[in-house]
Amino acid sequence: MIVENSNANFLREFIHNHHITQTEFARKIGVSQGLIGQWLRGERPISVAKSLDIERTFKIDAALLNNDVQLVRNHKRVRVIK
Repeated sequence: MIVENSNANFLREFIHNHHITQTEFARKIGVSQGLIGQWLRGERPISVAKSLDIERTFKIDAALLNNDVQLVRNHKRVRVIK
C-alpha cells in the first residue's frame, strides 16, 4: 500500500534541493538506496531512529520526518518521582 505523506514530500524536496543522490544520502545515514526509494514512494515510514540519524547528519529537524519524534522527545523529559 502506498500512502503519500508530508514526511516523504519533505525528504524528497530536501534531497532534490541539495542536489544529493539517493545513494549518497543512504550511504551517509547507513541504509540502502532501496530503503530511501521506499520512503520517498511512501511504501515504508521513516523510523524514529533513522529520523534522528538524518537530523544528526543533515541538520534536519527529525520531527519533520516522523511525527512520533516529538512524542519520544516528550516522553524522555517525563520523570517518575517516588
